[in-house]
Amino acid sequence: MNKREFAKVYKKIGPDDLTIEAALRDVDIFLETLKEALQIEGEVKFVKRGTFEVISRKPRVISNPATRERMTVYPKKTVRLRVSKKMK
Repeated sequence: MNKREFAKVYKKIGPDDLTIEAALRDVDIFLETLKEALQIEGEVKFVKRGTFEVISRKPRVISNPATRERMTVYPKKTVRLRVSKKMK
């Protein structure tokens, strides 16, 4: 789901006079707030919905499919969403 699709879903459940552009602005504000909270806390919980958390990926060795050359992928941090059991 990209931002525009997320904004369309938000428009359906939001106020009746909400436009797609306003929904996109609200989605951008939500994502920026979530990003800032993850940088500060490392975890954001939504009650009965799920938890966003920052995880660290280990370095690994992969091979380029075209040249079969071995390459190292450096460690990085990513965001994972663990959905609560009530959402499943």
